[in-house]
Amino acid sequence: MGKGLQELAFVAAAVCLASSAQAAIAQDSDIVVTAPRDVPPGTEPVSKAVKIGDLDLSTDEGEAEMRKRVNAAIKHICWSHPKPARWQVRQNEECDAFAREGAETQMEAALARARGI
Repeated sequence: MGKGLQELAFVAAAVCLASSAQAAIAQDSDIVVTAPRDVPPGTEPVSKAVKIGDLDLSTDEGEAEMRKRVNAAIKHICWSHPKPARWQVRQNEECDAFAREGAETQMEAALARARGI
């Protein structure tokens, strides 16, 4: 298998694992932020559940607090080095984008449920 296909297979596997990890650790009022870390086969990527059940997502303030919590979780799992090396910055940016994309879908769904959309 070529390097490009191996990378594609890894990404596909990470997405599948992330989906199963989300189902395993999420509750109805959680957003699960997942990082696409290089993990050994058979293990799950790093994830962090963000509690939002105490927020009134029908308000702008509730939405802002949810986004603040999600941003903090993304920072925690993707930007763990206080002064990353240049090569780590690229990895951190890729992790951030991956985690943010997954969280955004969940946040939009939570907002839609709260606002009856």
